[in-house]
Amino acid sequence: MTETGHVLFLDLVGYSRLSVEEQAARVTELLVRVRATAAFQQAEQAETLIPIATGDGVALVFLRYPTAPLECAGELAQSASHLPLRMGIHAGPITRLRDINGALSVTGGGINLAKRVMDFAGAGEIFLSETAAALVRDFDQWHARLSAQGERTSKHGERLRVWALDQPPGSATAFSSGGGVPLHAEGYVTRPADSLFAAAVARQEAIVLIKGPRQVGKTSLLARGLHTARQRGARVAVIDFQALGGEALHSAERLYRALAECLADQLGLESLPAEHWSASRAGAANLERYLRRVVFTTTPPPLVLALDEVDRLFSLPFGSEFFGLLRSWHNRRSLDPDGPWHRLTVALAYALEAHLFITDPNQSPFNVGIPLALSDFTPAELAELAQGTGADIERLHAWLGGQPFLCRRALEAHAAGQEPDFSDHLERLFFSVSQDPTLTEAVRAVLAGRPCAVEPFFRLRASGVLAGESASRPRFRCALYEAYLRTQLG
Repeated sequence: MTETGHVLFLDLVGYSRLSVEEQAARVTELLVRVRATAAFQQAEQAETLIPIATGDGVALVFLRYPTAPLECAGELAQSASHLPLRMGIHAGPITRLRDINGALSVTGGGINLAKRVMDFAGAGEIFLSETAAALVRDFDQWHARLSAQGERTSKHGERLRVWALDQPPGSATAFSSGGGVPLHAEGYVTRPADSLFAAAVARQEAIVLIKGPRQVGKTSLLARGLHTARQRGARVAVIDFQALGGEALHSAERLYRALAECLADQLGLESLPAEHWSASRAGAANLERYLRRVVFTTTPPPLVLALDEVDRLFSLPFGSEFFGLLRSWHNRRSLDPDGPWHRLTVALAYALEAHLFITDPNQSPFNVGIPLALSDFTPAELAELAQGTGADIERLHAWLGGQPFLCRRALEAHAAGQEPDFSDHLERLFFSVSQDPTLTEAVRAVLAGRPCAVEPFFRLRASGVLAGESASRPRFRCALYEAYLRTQLG
């Protein structure tokens, strides 16, 4: 059976020039460091990883998440920086098989092309194929770190476009189309949700809910609201679950410990979680004890805890337990009016419908928090963003529907005197839809003017493909998406 593999291929540069003893030592250390990465351990635990030793390196075939190879490569770039590693990443078709020793292996274009991409890299470099880059560049965490390297020719004469994974740049343009808009960048459009969020934090509301589809500006809104909170004297901690290592999401215990460690680090606390953690207590009890005895006593001003990309927790076995804990903190305000909980505001940013995953309303913070919906740019907001560019606002909004990522990319191209290129974004969009038959069928239904099933509708709306209030009246988020998907699926 052919399936898609997200492959990280890596080896040691100059391996053949080492002595036999040095080769063995280097490879042994490399394998130990690869196995120690959170991405490897999480995928191995979930049985979604096929590791293949290659003699002077290793190929890791991740079977689920397109960002897993980047997470693993990023960890290795730091933990094994003294080793002369080169890395290549590609996503493509693979077929499982057994090697001569009976071990699970793979064959196919997915792993072959990953090897060719790696061959273009030098020591210390991480290269991605065009396909792999298209799948991850719309993730806020990775977009700013990708830089085009142009076309390269393999020893077989095959021409490939490759990208490099770089360190985060220090600045972005006013029309930067990927990731959150930098705090002090020009061109940020203030929307009603911005002032509502700032007001909710100023009132020290218990829970604030920031909901919107992907690439609508949730992270940028969080950054500005939290900046305002800091200026008013609040202490702030931010946890991005998309960037949180996979090891932290291995179990509820590890998650609570990771949250406590993030709080200690960001708030500059001298008393660390390890001093207060006990194996005889549950993880949630340990976290609450640390909050009461350390965090609240050493941070007397109001505390804002911002949790971004909490969708990642919805499908985890302990997700409901974690969200139930947040709900209990909300309830403590009534049960313990003189306690410290009234000084804590938890802001949750997410895209998926929480009620699809949390069935007990009494264990959900999503039906007691202050809801803030973030939507695409209105024509007036787009005109504000494009002020002075001479862009045709009416045409732009009709084609892109106010989708902030697409509008910023279009304006970026317009400023450079070019036509916008959405091909990588659209390819990623189609890939995410085509990998799931239920999503594909839902898109075909909307293309035909029919309603679609409820669950795929909400998933497609969260991912930013569809819009609308219900599955009975779905519509595409923008005309560009409809036109492109019609050519692919119509």
